[in-house]
Amino acid sequence: MCLLLSRYQFKGTLALFKSHHKLPVLIISRRSFRSSSETYFHLIETYGRDRALQQGKKLHAHLIINGLARLTHFASKLISFYADAKQLSDARKLFDKIPDSNIRRWIVLIGAYSRRGFYQEALSVFHEMQKQGLGANKFVIPSVLKCCGHVYDVQTGRILHSVILKHSIESDVYVISSLIDMYSKCGEVGKARRVFDRMVMKDLVALNAMLSGYVQHGFAKEGLALMDQMEKLGFKPNIITWNSLISGFAQKGDDAMVSKMFELMISNGVEPDVISWTSVISGLVQNFRNEAAFDTFKQMLGRGFLPTSATISTVLAACATVANVRRGREIHGYAVGRCYPGKQDHDPVLWHAYLP
Repeated sequence: MCLLLSRYQFKGTLALFKSHHKLPVLIISRRSFRSSSETYFHLIETYGRDRALQQGKKLHAHLIINGLARLTHFASKLISFYADAKQLSDARKLFDKIPDSNIRRWIVLIGAYSRRGFYQEALSVFHEMQKQGLGANKFVIPSVLKCCGHVYDVQTGRILHSVILKHSIESDVYVISSLIDMYSKCGEVGKARRVFDRMVMKDLVALNAMLSGYVQHGFAKEGLALMDQMEKLGFKPNIITWNSLISGFAQKGDDAMVSKMFELMISNGVEPDVISWTSVISGLVQNFRNEAAFDTFKQMLGRGFLPTSATISTVLAACATVANVRRGREIHGYAVGRCYPGKQDHDPVLWHAYLP
């Protein structure tokens, strides 16, 4: 669908978007004065990804003026945008404006809440959906199972397992992988393994879900055995597989196995990423080996990796444990600096210089 804009409307629309420096005049063509729905979708997704709340609200206002915001596919995108921006009340208001009979609105709101970590809110919406007499389907079940795992709601998870079997959607790998992950997070690793073993068509997503479950509960060697089994079936481990194993052995304080995982990872053509390094640092901190954690952090920076918020939180925890105020201030200063717009990309060399 395309919207033909008058010259006046075009100038107004362009003015709304000019303040977004990453999306200049290229978004709307001056020659045709035409903007497709894909363009608007791209803008909404970009503003959601960048947490650009004010820009998104301006775009929402523009869509209202042009009569597009009431259309279900636009409203769905805007619901996701407001959830990404943590504006739950605005997301809910839009949701309530979509006709009750439209099941897609439930899927969108639950999925948006789930992605942003609002697990209890997502489950509340799901239970509300059930009261309306709307059954769960393969599009909403993975999001709800994810929430169940994070809040340890195994009861709702079991109900969904029954729904999966009743409606014969156990062949959907994404659904079953979510079920495995839910049981694993809820501590029912044996149940997760039984679900995994019953899968007719296994894939790497399901393998990683099961392997992650083993690792989360301290069964790293069982996870390694599972990986060996899957390799014999022709599956090649990816970065998620290796990071799960690294995390598991790091938490157990098994330095030899962590080093071995790094070596095997690289020899299999998979390069470690910042998550790999953060997993090692986290394992060292959990085992009260704070100096080793700092050394690993420096090594990570020396390899050119930029720390994420998770890395920073982990290293700050080490600072608190050893009461290293100077290091803590340096890291905290960097973390605060990241929050200000217009900063240059952060140089790992500077980070490296911070630590002795």
